[in-house]
Amino acid sequence: MSLAQLAVSVTVASLPLLAAALLLPHGHVAIMLAWLFGVMFLSWVVWNIAVRPLGWLMEELGVSAPLGAEQRLRELRAHAGRCDAERSELDNLLQDVSAVLEAGLIVVDETYRLRMINAAALRFLGRESVARGTLLVEFLRDPEILALVRAAVEEGEEGRMTFEHRRGLWEIRAVPVRRGGAVLLISDVTLIRRSADLRRRFVQDLSHELRSPLAVLRTAVESLEGEADPESAAMLVRQVERITRLAEELRELATIESGELELIPEEIDLGSLVSEVVRDLEPVAARADVALRTEVPEALTVTTDRRALARILSNLVDNGIKYNRQGGWVEVRAAARPDGIRFEVADSGQGVPAPDVQAIFQRFYRVERGRTPGRGGLGLGLAIVKHLVQRLGGELQMDSREGVGTTVSVDLPRTGAVEDAAPSPSKP
Repeated sequence: MSLAQLAVSVTVASLPLLAAALLLPHGHVAIMLAWLFGVMFLSWVVWNIAVRPLGWLMEELGVSAPLGAEQRLRELRAHAGRCDAERSELDNLLQDVSAVLEAGLIVVDETYRLRMINAAALRFLGRESVARGTLLVEFLRDPEILALVRAAVEEGEEGRMTFEHRRGLWEIRAVPVRRGGAVLLISDVTLIRRSADLRRRFVQDLSHELRSPLAVLRTAVESLEGEADPESAAMLVRQVERITRLAEELRELATIESGELELIPEEIDLGSLVSEVVRDLEPVAARADVALRTEVPEALTVTTDRRALARILSNLVDNGIKYNRQGGWVEVRAAARPDGIRFEVADSGQGVPAPDVQAIFQRFYRVERGRTPGRGGLGLGLAIVKHLVQRLGGELQMDSREGVGTTVSVDLPRTGAVEDAAPSPSKP
């Protein structure tokens, strides 16, 4: 109903009052004017208070009659009740899930006020409870953890750090929330770190203890070459060399993982280094009937540890030769990028099955031995590559298709600041 329609309706409804007023003996004109102004004012008041809001409401509800609006409101009220029940069930579910998590969980909104905290996080804080809505700085005051949360809330950056706590060693991870705020995950990694240290120490000690007896065994086997059957003597030499190589690679991997490997950044001409690596492996490639190719721009340099980079290249090229086919090829190519360099080692070999691609860089992992009889490695070469790339601050990717070949890509920063193997923990 429009304002004009409302005015007409009010006027018609008030005509009996006007007729009664006109029967009075005096003041007909004044009464008429007063009546007209009264009708106009009353129409305006009724329009603004009742009619226009009702029209807006019916328009929003998508109905054309007041009875339809009433029915629609009943439906919306029922829907709101169901939503409240579902939200309550979801809140209870989140509380139950967070309560059984071994990791600590803290959720804050965009104003750094607490939305959720579980029992594990309370143990980390050494508190019995923290009220919802409490500012984060009131119950968590370590500046490094607060900076981690601030980066997640204000810049949307996910970050993590290691925190040395009086109850052990904890890993703190801050993850931004899409609608504002952040989630803080707190995990006790004391036992994990201790077991990793024990494993590295065991591997280092084992490889060290094996070196002396292997050297004696090699000397003894070589002394038998002139007396024993040549084929048997050659087999013994190969097996001793294999065990010696295993011990050396175990020691190397443990040294890299423990952070004991000293890395010295220097400016390196990548083309020159690639040529050296390829030249060293040419006899191996010739025996396997595999062609070696390079495509590296001149004057392409990177600042990083030369020995580590040479080891990465050597392992990748050797892998490409080892798992190739007769008449195949291995190509090393490199290019500059805005933030560093990328080099790739591609081959025309058998490729890696899709399920194995994600696991191929794990230590001792090998694709089916039957695929490469007599040519399989020890399963440590790619693990060494992965850890060295991480230490050099780079990223490693593999693209492989069975029957087509494999390409391993390594991205390194141009200025090449090397990373520590294990980040030093923060202290409270």
